[in-house]
Amino acid sequence: MIKVILFDLDGTLYNSSEVRKKFAEAAYHALAKLKKIPVDKAKTMIEETREKLKEKHGFPVPYTLTLVRFGMPVEIWHKENISYFDPRDYLSANGELRKLLQGLKKRFKLAILTNNNEVQAERILQALKVQDLFDHVFTYNSFRTMKPNPKSFQEAARVMGVAPKECLVVGDRYNVDLIPAQDLGMKIYEVKGPEGIEKLVTALLSVA
Repeated sequence: MIKVILFDLDGTLYNSSEVRKKFAEAAYHALAKLKKIPVDKAKTMIEETREKLKEKHGFPVPYTLTLVRFGMPVEIWHKENISYFDPRDYLSANGELRKLLQGLKKRFKLAILTNNNEVQAERILQALKVQDLFDHVFTYNSFRTMKPNPKSFQEAARVMGVAPKECLVVGDRYNVDLIPAQDLGMKIYEVKGPEGIEKLVTALLSVA
């Protein structure tokens, strides 16, 4: 029986080309600052590395994991993107998403499990006007680890007080959000943005 639903954040509860662009720009500027090189060169280095990693692993690698390969501490990257932009400037309230989550909250505990940092995660949830609907918001800061590391999922279940088999993980990246969870015995559901959550809600709430 499912007791907890763990939602990924970026690409799952919202889709925004503007926010994606700003995260990319923040990554370029962060690497340029770290390596003391021009931003254009940093951009080339990052995108070439991401392309190689995509060919190797078969899926797009997040900017955070790419920057780690260049020797950038995750904490420094988060500090840089927090100061570079505010997602609230590009996102707005999603009334339909709020309604769907409210329906789920009547039957399940809800939590966020994201590789993003606590400041940006809070800003995003505030912009979407859904921040009050989650029992916990687990970010990189919570466990100092990132998906696809299974520890992220294990610790989230532990804090929520449930066994892995009692968790459903909802995310948009199969290899990062879902496969590690499934390997732990968690149930998984893939979406490509908030519009996919409606089908999930219909399926879950139709079960007695």
